[in-house]
Amino acid sequence: MKITHIRSIDLWQLSKGKRILYRGKTSPWQSPKVIAAALRREGKLIRLVA
Repeated sequence: MKITHIRSIDLWQLSKGKRILYRGKTSPWQSPKVIAAALRREGKLIRLVA
């Protein structure tokens, strides 16, 4: 997975290959819920992470 920050529009983007798993204002480094949602979207996470 690749995490990038687009400074010009203050957006965080989490992607795997060409597929965007998350794009938003919250940093994935600061919120485990963001990473859990991205993993669920990819189908890698079965249990809910608090």
